[in-house]
Amino acid sequence: MKKKGIQLIFSFLTLCVCSEIQGQEDSKKAKSTFNGSISLNYDFTNNFTGNINLGYNRKNWDLYMDYSGHSDRIEISSELSRYFHDNKIFQSIETEQHHLSHLINLQINLHPSTRNLFLWDFKVHLPKITTNQEIGDNEHNRIAFVRKTFETSLAYKHIFEQDRQELSLNGTFSYTKDSHPSKYHVNHNIVHVSNSKEIPRFIHLQMDYIESLSDKGHLETGIKFFSRWNKINYIREESPEENSNHSPSREVLNHDEYIFSPYLFYSAQAGKQFHYKIGLQADYDDTGHFYPYPLLAVSYSLADNQQLAFRFTRQSTRPDYTQLTPSLTYIDRVTFEQGNPTLRPEIMNRAEINHSYSGKQIQVNSTLYFNATEKFISPVYSFTPDNSLLLSYMNGIIQNEIGLDIEIPFEPTPWLTVHPAFSFTHTHSSGKSGDIDLHTNAFCWNSDWRITIIPRKYMEFQANFRYRSPTKVPQFKLEEDYYLDLSVRQGFLGDRLQISFSVTDVFDTSEWNIHSLKGQHYLQNYSKEATHAYWIGLTFHFNSYKPQQIVDDPHPVKRSSVRLGQ
Repeated sequence: MKKKGIQLIFSFLTLCVCSEIQGQEDSKKAKSTFNGSISLNYDFTNNFTGNINLGYNRKNWDLYMDYSGHSDRIEISSELSRYFHDNKIFQSIETEQHHLSHLINLQINLHPSTRNLFLWDFKVHLPKITTNQEIGDNEHNRIAFVRKTFETSLAYKHIFEQDRQELSLNGTFSYTKDSHPSKYHVNHNIVHVSNSKEIPRFIHLQMDYIESLSDKGHLETGIKFFSRWNKINYIREESPEENSNHSPSREVLNHDEYIFSPYLFYSAQAGKQFHYKIGLQADYDDTGHFYPYPLLAVSYSLADNQQLAFRFTRQSTRPDYTQLTPSLTYIDRVTFEQGNPTLRPEIMNRAEINHSYSGKQIQVNSTLYFNATEKFISPVYSFTPDNSLLLSYMNGIIQNEIGLDIEIPFEPTPWLTVHPAFSFTHTHSSGKSGDIDLHTNAFCWNSDWRITIIPRKYMEFQANFRYRSPTKVPQFKLEEDYYLDLSVRQGFLGDRLQISFSVTDVFDTSEWNIHSLKGQHYLQNYSKEATHAYWIGLTFHFNSYKPQQIVDDPHPVKRSSVRLGQ
């Protein structure tokens, strides 16, 4: 199947080359209407990703079709140690995950006149994750995750007067169907079977009106409506082989919410150097809660190449269904995960001062900020009376962060670019429920260095090094993490054909090592993913296609504090 897929991609590549040649022949007569890009990336453990992007452009409309897919296997080694009430439990877990994903996107832009613009977008996303875990010498856990997502958007803009007055309407509807079956074996006997089925959906509607006023001010106003709802059907059965006449337990859960959000913003230029924006957005939900979100932003030009800005914002983040679902998810015989349906949205107040400088060979961008997050959401753990480990989520009281972000990209020569970035953060959080204490008082810093070397035309070397210092998060201390990625790219045919080779986590150093803070119990978790990999890639653009650069992060950040290969 993989061989046929690769053959199909290379056959399509041949067709694209012919189209490129034909497009060059016809360029003197008319602008080419058909363009696109194709890429294939393959590593030496039979993992691959592929993308096909096609565009068809006419005078009054454009059509874009995109496909991306990937198939990869991830190996993770985990260790979990716990000490509670004089009981010691140690687990060694070997995990293999197979990811298979297909994403199809269709977009149509209609511009029948300069005053009327239409956009229709349709997406289909079909991910599938199969997880096999060997726990100790005699336990095996098999978990499947299948999702089908269909999402469509429609937008319309009417321009009454160019750069002065316009009205926009847009809406999005998303439908998802999830299935999450699992089987747990001990000594080759099934001791637990479960399946969680969900149907999360959401709808988003928005109307915006923008007008430039006679005093050179800019007025923005509108209203948003957001609603999401979900039906969760959870089935579980203990020891199904021994209790054939025992009916499984079932839980049916329903969730829905509705949010209305009017807003009004005003911005203006005061003189040549000063600009400001002020406004307010308010959320009102079906539970009767009212959330005001003020905005204040001012900027001042110190010189032609220097700017100083201040910004204050307030925004909310609502918990997702993984965090809300109260069903008890079986991880192993002594480890469970459960959401918290009483979670409230996080409310973050942020004030920042930004200074930017742009020179001929160097740029400096620094941001000093203060975040105060009310009801912050944190992953937590606790022990049940039978010494099982329960992973869940809870709201803290407040989390304060003082931080400084600095970026200093500079280009000492035309063939060398160095882009260092630093982040320094001090965090203080509070919150307590029973034995769970979310108090932290910690400092950490991160660094990211990207170095690009262009020894000749269409050739590029890139090195990316990232470091995260030891730090503390609620209930845990997290050890340092660092890794280095290297890549080289060579372009041909005027850089339309690109061949690349990359190595992720060159020295195989990236790992997750976390342990609980001192208390009545102790928990330590170590997880090592096989992030060291060699990739070879092929990309071809035809008829002047310029796609957006979207790069998958080979080191994604997981949300849960305890990582057991899931």
